[in-house]
This record gives sequence, C-alpha cells and structure tokens, in this order.
Amino acid sequence: MSTRDKKLLIILAGVAILALTYFFIFIPQSNKRDSLKSENMNLKSQYNQLSALAAKADDYTEKTKDMSDAMQQVYDNFPSYLQIENGIMDAVAIEKSTNTNITELTVGSPTAIDVNNPTGDAGTDSSSGSSTDSSTTDSSNTDSSQAADSNSSQSQTTDGSTGDGSTSTGSAKSTVTGYQLYDVSTVMAFKTEYHGLKAMLGEVIGSSQKKTISTLNVSFDDSTGKLTGEMLVDSYFLYGLDKPYEAPYIPAVPHGTNNLFGTTN
Repeated sequence: MSTRDKKLLIILAGVAILALTYFFIFIPQSNKRDSLKSENMNLKSQYNQLSALAAKADDYTEKTKDMSDAMQQVYDNFPSYLQIENGIMDAVAIEKSTNTNITELTVGSPTAIDVNNPTGDAGTDSSSGSSTDSSTTDSSNTDSSQAADSNSSQSQTTDGSTGDGSTSTGSAKSTVTGYQLYDVSTVMAFKTEYHGLKAMLGEVIGSSQKKTISTLNVSFDDSTGKLTGEMLVDSYFLYGLDKPYEAPYIPAVPHGTNNLFGTTN
C-alpha cells in the first residue's frame, strides 16, 4: 500500500469518525438539549403562575369563604322537606292575610327535579309510581284549618317517605352539591278583590322560602263584582340539607260541644 493510499484511508477514517460523532453523539445531545429547554420553559411558566397564585392566596381564601357563605345563605332559604300540610297551611295564611277566599286547593306530591339536566324534562317523579296523588280540599264546605287537621295524617310522598324527612334521593341529585331538589305544586282556586289579588301575589313572591307562580288565570265576576281565578304555585325543597324538617303550626280545631241540648249556661 502506497503512502498516498494510507493518507486516503486516514482521511476516510477521520471523516467516518466525525460522521459517527455527529449522528450518534451531537444530534442526540442537541435534541435532548432542546427538549430540556422546552421543559424548562414550561416549568418556568408554571412556576410564575404558582407564584402569582401564592401571592394572592389570602385573597382567594377570603373570596372562597365569601362564596361559601353566599351559597349557604341560598341553602338556608330552602326547607329540607315539605308535606301536604305545608301547602294547606300556606293557603290558610294567604286567606287570613290577604282577604282572599280560597274555594279549592290541590296539593301535589313532591317531584324530583334533575338539576344536572335543566334543559331536559321538567323532572321525574321520585318513585316508580305516578305523581297524580294529591290532596284536594274544598273550602266551600269546610274551613281550611279543619282541612289541615284532617289531611295531616295523610301526608306521604310518592316515594313512601313520611314526616321524618326520610326519602329516596334518586339519581337526579346535583353532582356538585349532593342535594336533591324537589318541587311541590299547589293549585289554588280563589275569589278576591283587586287589592286582595295584589296582596296574595306579594305574599307568595315575598315568601322567605323558595316559591314561584307558574300560572295565573283571573277573570272578573259581574254578579259579585269580585275576581275569580286559579293560581299554580311551585314550592321547592332541598333534600339532604343538614337541618331538620320544620312542621307548620296547625292550631287546634275544636270538635263537638259540651252543651249538646243548650240546657246549661
């Protein structure tokens, strides 16, 4: 082998070593450096965000507490349970405070509202049965207070729960709060005057509990000069609240007489 050939082999070997060094050492290290640089930039961005959050930690904590207190105030406006006698005694209170004569009253059974799908169906019954069970009182034949007393023993929701607040929450409860929202519909047929109608609406809308007037139909009666109509009121309660069921006050209803023949004073 001539000296010239030896020199060519040495040059080729050098080029091969440089090529191997470039492809197997320099390029992998360069890619690793770029990867580390990108990761370092991401970590720096996260660090800056966390530093900004940490600087405002007290502010966020205070705002979180304020929001929790505000939500608790909303929950406090909801009762934990409603029964038939609640609707009846609400009607009695409206009669007494607004000079309104409620001629017929129908209190429906609790219906579960799917708060996770507010744009879907209005709600599903809390049991497999129908929601047509209701308590109807005709106040033209009996006083509303007597109706409350006679119906208090019949107060039972469609899921078989009673006044102790035990009820099946179903699958429609909120995935955020864990509470189940129920709707109790009450239909009131009434006779009143103009000012009585305004007072009745104010009584419902201004209630401390959550109520809405879904429908209202009113007409003028020429024969009596009064307004007659029908109103659908929806009352809501949240099952699962950490507070007991508050039963309405039902005054004692006297039965019979101690002087049957009117012979004593």
